[in-house]
Amino acid sequence: MKSRILSLVEGAPQANQAAFYSDPYVSALVEELHRRWSRAGHRGEPIDFATREELMRLYELAEYYASLPEWKAYRIFMERRGGR
Repeated sequence: MKSRILSLVEGAPQANQAAFYSDPYVSALVEELHRRWSRAGHRGEPIDFATREELMRLYELAEYYASLPEWKAYRIFMERRGGR
């Protein structure tokens, strides 16, 4: 599951990646995963510390953002930044 998530995100255009990482759920989870990873002494990668449920949600979001047309992903990202 982890490799599929990373493949979807890393294979997507930059605007789609930005929209994915700016998603409120994703950004909060990334921060939490970095905390868990840090407490574990930086072993492995942060995504290794996600629960199955968290991975399932990340996968759903990765699929969604990767499937968007670039212009729409860019618009979502810009709206989240407070600009148009």
